[in-house]
Amino acid sequence: MRGKVYLVGAGFGGPEHLTLKALRVLEEAEVVLHDRLVHPEVLALAKGELVPVGKEGYGEKTPQEAITERLIALARAGRTVARLKGGDPMVFGRGGEEALALRRAGIPFEVVPGATSAVGALSALGLPLTHRGLARSFAVATGHDPSLPLPQADTLVLLMPLHALEGLKERLLERFSPKTPLALLARVGWPGEAVRLGRVEDLPGLGAGLPSPALLVVGEVVGLYGELLQKDRGL
Repeated sequence: MRGKVYLVGAGFGGPEHLTLKALRVLEEAEVVLHDRLVHPEVLALAKGELVPVGKEGYGEKTPQEAITERLIALARAGRTVARLKGGDPMVFGRGGEEALALRRAGIPFEVVPGATSAVGALSALGLPLTHRGLARSFAVATGHDPSLPLPQADTLVLLMPLHALEGLKERLLERFSPKTPLALLARVGWPGEAVRLGRVEDLPGLGAGLPSPALLVVGEVVGLYGELLQKDRGL
């Protein structure tokens, strides 16, 4: 007998951002392999065994190959498994790699989407990625490696940028004016949530002391909605 693997997105914050299907899977899964960026209140909803497999925060790093092998082994043993990730499993979550490995191993699987922070966290704060007459495109990229070229878009969202802000500033100045508005958002939907507003010229200092996970939003929409962010969050 073979089980099944669900690649589940936990969203960017607490359980109020879970989809109904994600909640059902958490209640039915016998084993839940979870990343470190899953809110503890989401983990508390799981009925089965919790297995931390995050890349950071759990001592030894868990190689991706080991995670995939464990998913396959559990499914072949007839277990129903939830592979729980922060955000959406297919947005910088290695969900695609795991899906391919499961397919090649003949393991049934299903993807349960979640609200990625690149969209959901901004919406929760009242900050749109697009605005009629001002921004008609947006792009999402990793902020880990400042040497990578930045995508072309009116609004740019960079995930996990904190350790690379100095290098990112150089890249941003190739595309944007120093006066272009930006926002650094940290732990949206978590305790310790922080919003910092500034301009490209304010990097890297604007990010000093911010906790992870964080994201950087650059574009004129940030300036348009900056007053709303400051008022609503008491800044």
